[in-house]
Amino acid sequence: MMAILFLLLAVFCLMGLPVAFAIALASTYGVISAGNIPLMVVVQRMFTQIDSFPLMAVPFFMLAGNLMDRGGISLKIINFASNLVGHIKGGLAMVSVVASMFFAGISGSASADSAAIGSVLIPAMEKKNYGKSFAASLTATAGSIGVIIPPSIPMVIYAITGSVSIGKLFLGGYIPGLMIGLGLMAVSFYFAITRGYPAEPRASLKSLWKSFVESIWALLMVVIIMGGILTGAFTATEASVVAVVYAIIVGMFVYKQLKLSDLPRIFIESGVTTAVVMFCVAATAILSWILTNQQVPVKMAAAILAITQNPIIILILINIILLFLGTILDTTPAIILIVPILLPIVTKLGVDPIHFGLITVTNLAIGMSTPPVGITLFVSSGIANLPMSKMLKSLVPFWAVMVFILGLITFVPGITMYLPNKFMP
Repeated sequence: MMAILFLLLAVFCLMGLPVAFAIALASTYGVISAGNIPLMVVVQRMFTQIDSFPLMAVPFFMLAGNLMDRGGISLKIINFASNLVGHIKGGLAMVSVVASMFFAGISGSASADSAAIGSVLIPAMEKKNYGKSFAASLTATAGSIGVIIPPSIPMVIYAITGSVSIGKLFLGGYIPGLMIGLGLMAVSFYFAITRGYPAEPRASLKSLWKSFVESIWALLMVVIIMGGILTGAFTATEASVVAVVYAIIVGMFVYKQLKLSDLPRIFIESGVTTAVVMFCVAATAILSWILTNQQVPVKMAAAILAITQNPIIILILINIILLFLGTILDTTPAIILIVPILLPIVTKLGVDPIHFGLITVTNLAIGMSTPPVGITLFVSSGIANLPMSKMLKSLVPFWAVMVFILGLITFVPGITMYLPNKFMP
C-alpha cells in the first residue's frame, strides 16, 4: 500500500497538481485501500491538525509582516543598511544581505524578504553593473535567511509537529542566520574584489544615526517579540498578535504610510496566503497519520540504525535527504512529512530536538533558493526578469557557503543550542 501511495503522490506532482492536493488525494487512497478505516478519518485528521492554538501564530506573523512591509519599513531598513555597510567593497551586495537579515526579524517569510529587498536592490545593482544574474542570485539566497532568523513560520510548523518550544527554536535561529548572512557577504566581497564592484560613499555619523532612528520602530518589533517571550509576558502565539497590533500602530501613526483603506486588502492577501499554508498542514496530516498508523517511522528508524549507528554518517544522510526534499517540496509539507520519520531516529542518537529543528529549517531554507520549486528563486528571477537557468552559475558559490555553514550547524550543536540553553534552560 505505501509503495502505491508514494507512487501516486509522485505522479500527481509530475502532473502539475498543487502539492497539498497531491498529498491529500494520495493519502485518501491510502485510507480507502486500508479497508478497515472509515473515510471520515480524512476530515477528522485535517481538522484536528489545524485546530491548534500555537498554529495561530502562522496567520498573525504573516499579517504582521505584510503590515510592516506596506507600512513603509522596507526603504527605512534598506537606507539604514546602506549607511551601515554600503561603504564596503561591493556595497549594494552587502546592503542586500544586511537588509535581508534585518527584514527577516520582522516578516517571518522568505518570499516577503526577497520581494521587499529585491524590488529595490536588484534594479539598483543592475544600474551599478553588478549583473542581473549575480544580483538575483544574491537576493534569492539572502532572502532564505527570512525563515532562519525569527520569527519564522517554518519554525512554528516544526515546533507543532515535533512538540517542542517555539521560543527555544526562535532563539536557536539567531546565530545560524547571522553566520549564513556573514558567509554570503564574504562571497559577495570576493566577487566585488575580482569583478570590480563599486563601494558606495561612506555615510556620515549624522546620516547613520538619522537612518537608525528612522528604522528603530521597525527593528523594535524583534525586541518586543523575543523580549515578551523570554520574560514570560506572552507566548509565541500571543507575540504574533502583539506584532500585528504594533505593526498597525507603527504603519499608521509613526511612518504614516499605512492607511485605513489599505487594511482590507492586506487582510485578504494575508488570509489567502494563510489558507494555502493551512491547507498544506491539514493535507499533510492525513499522510502523517497513515505513516504513523503503518509504523513507517519505527520501521525506517530500525532499518537505518541496522545499517549504521554512527551519528555522523546518519546526520550526513539526513542532510542529503533534507536538501533533496527542499528542492522539490515547500517547507510546510516537507516539515510535516519528514519530521515524524526522522525525529525519532535522531533523538535515539542523542540529538536535541531543538538542534534538529534548526538543521531541518536551515536545509529547507537552502532549498528555497534551489530549482525547481525554490520560492525565493522564483521571486528574484521575476524581479530581475531573468530565467532561472541563467542564474545557476552565479548561485553555486552562495549555495556552497550555505551548505558549509549547514555542516557547522549540524556537527557543532553549540551554535544552535547556546542561546536556548542560556535564556530558556
